[in-house]
Amino acid sequence: MIIVFAHKKSSRLVYIFSRIFKDILGVEFFFSTNKQEFINSQLPSINYSTEDLNKGIWIVPHSLLYNIGIEKTEIGNIILWKNMPAFFSQEKGDIPFDLFAAAFYLITRYEEYHSVTLDNHGRYQYTNSILNKMGCIEEPIVDQWAYALKTELLKAYPECKFLPRSFRFIPTIDIDHPYLYRNKGFALNLLCLTKDLIKMDFSIFRERLLTILHLKEDIYFNFEFLLQLYQDLGVKGLFFVHVGPYGKFDRRYIYASKRYRKMLRRIAGKHEVNIHPSYIAAFNNLQFCEEKMELERILNRRIEASRQHFLRFRFPETFRQLLNADISDDYSVLYSNQYGFRAGTSIPFTFYDLEKEQETNLIIHPTAVMDVTLNRDFNMNPQEALEKIKELATKVKAVNGDFITLFHNSSLAEDSFWKGWRNMYIKMIEQIK
Repeated sequence: MIIVFAHKKSSRLVYIFSRIFKDILGVEFFFSTNKQEFINSQLPSINYSTEDLNKGIWIVPHSLLYNIGIEKTEIGNIILWKNMPAFFSQEKGDIPFDLFAAAFYLITRYEEYHSVTLDNHGRYQYTNSILNKMGCIEEPIVDQWAYALKTELLKAYPECKFLPRSFRFIPTIDIDHPYLYRNKGFALNLLCLTKDLIKMDFSIFRERLLTILHLKEDIYFNFEFLLQLYQDLGVKGLFFVHVGPYGKFDRRYIYASKRYRKMLRRIAGKHEVNIHPSYIAAFNNLQFCEEKMELERILNRRIEASRQHFLRFRFPETFRQLLNADISDDYSVLYSNQYGFRAGTSIPFTFYDLEKEQETNLIIHPTAVMDVTLNRDFNMNPQEALEKIKELATKVKAVNGDFITLFHNSSLAEDSFWKGWRNMYIKMIEQIK
């Protein structure tokens, strides 16, 4: 148990101290606004105030945790603490920056509420983030700060007991397109075959035709492989399924076969299957609820988790939408074109609605890396991608976080763009689990 002195409490203060101490470090704490009680206490102590009490580890607070509203906050100078970059620096105190305010700023995605430069899909751009500017977007920096604080506490209070969480590896699969060639309808199939001939791409024409005629399995329909792999390696996967409408940025098949629905039920019998809302559902509550109900009808069970298609979301609107639809867990917090830790942490955290100044029950699970990012945006080959994934996993293991990967069934199809990635995926699970 740790006693924390603060001149006053706030919802922000309670929220971020709970994240650092309970969720990351596994230690209980309580606040005291009584100076004498704090000074007289024999417990491990943190003085979170502007006054030097000659007691406990002194951290001088930034104003952020006592502010109300989301006015733009200046970051100030970037400093180094124990070879880690940090902001909200303070001239006094045992730690040269307000660790808790900085962690709150990152975890709540405070900076995203002020973003005016979005990409063409309406998404916040990683190039604007403070973590990118500090050069530590690949680090679970909040977790690392917390563990460094733990080291300081143990130096001062060797008797302090921590019960940290355990590392978890969670491979997830997004099913945007269960078919590459099938289930597109006669007219679209004929159009695609004609285009193949015009381009004189005879190998694709042949594969498409054989697949349409059911003389060959569709290369995207590789779920037997995934089920067998997970069973052989003893891992539990999470699947996110797109059941929304056909569209430019949505699914590329016209209708879903009974076989596909049967396969989804098979997968759900062994692993968790969740909603992957369509592109248009990201900011459309009615569309989201319709798709959620459709997947629930297919699986005959409630859907409680989600990941946004195209990683298309906004704070706080998208997460309020999830709460309104009775979604309890979200796996969307990742940049589409940059791997790493968007919120500076690898450990699940509850969504804090800054506009309402309220902690919610929605749990956000930070995802660390996506297949498309490595291949398309960084032009990595499978071996280079594997090494980068293992590097990120090592950082997460060091802080007992959750290492969540995002792959697509289509990236395991072994077509020309993804040649060698299926074997890499097998090695990844073997070496990280």
